[in-house]
Amino acid sequence: MPFVNSEALSCPLCGSKEALPLLEILSARMVRCQGCSLAYRTPLAPPGPLASTFAGELADLELEERVGERRSGHFRRFLAAAGQPGKLLDAGCGYGFFLKLAQEAGWEAIGVDLDPRAVAYAKGHLRVNALEGDLRDFHFPDGSFDLVTLWNVLDFVPDPLDLMREVHRLLRVGGQVFIRTPNATWHLLSSRLVGLLKRLGWAAVFGERPYTTFVFHLTSFSPSTLRLVIERAGFVALRIRNSPPVKGDPYLGFGPGGERLLSLAKLGVHGFAQGVSVLSGGSWLIGPSLEASARREG
Repeated sequence: MPFVNSEALSCPLCGSKEALPLLEILSARMVRCQGCSLAYRTPLAPPGPLASTFAGELADLELEERVGERRSGHFRRFLAAAGQPGKLLDAGCGYGFFLKLAQEAGWEAIGVDLDPRAVAYAKGHLRVNALEGDLRDFHFPDGSFDLVTLWNVLDFVPDPLDLMREVHRLLRVGGQVFIRTPNATWHLLSSRLVGLLKRLGWAAVFGERPYTTFVFHLTSFSPSTLRLVIERAGFVALRIRNSPPVKGDPYLGFGPGGERLLSLAKLGVHGFAQGVSVLSGGSWLIGPSLEASARREG
């Protein structure tokens, strides 16, 4: 039965106070809103540096650089299809790896991030225009940008709708936003499968790494709730699809020896998810990550 969620006063997307327990892992609990079906953590953490996840904090700079290198294929693919360069804002730019490639591709690129260490690296090592702080604190003029990117950021913020409305304000009419985020559909299924395997005697395999095949941050978007936050912020959704996997094992969760095996598994999962998408006419998106593009029309 739904309960009144007194820990987090309301759903960060629709404002409903009714939610159902979804799962609990380590010290965090996820619930599903009964108003819009958004999955979110309760209690919601206050705004701050995007560091804490179920998988723990990133260990060191070397690991950050490894993750940036493994994501470079995604970044290059996106930039190649993004059209004529203009003014770009990368919200949650992290260590600046995408920002650097965008700059090299001819974009007038600015990044914003809450993490002072990441911004210092982006400015000092990569020589990109990165600013430390909350996006809403910079008060950029209306219509300042042609393109805003949110690479694995929306699921980390406690107020995703408010952030998306600010992005809408910052885009010129006709400008676009790009979002990449984990897919709640996949991660919920994966977490339940891991729970089943543990009950069948595989607890030792997952005991120390219960999040091996799934991840939940502050919010977790399915295709329908991702479309909802896009439209409620005033955008017209252009496309939501399964996102291709990042190559290899960026976070070394399986150790150096598991790299090739994980790459093959990712390709298999993505191929299956794409097959389901094609057969359903794009209605069923079950891949581990989603990517969406949307346009400001007025």
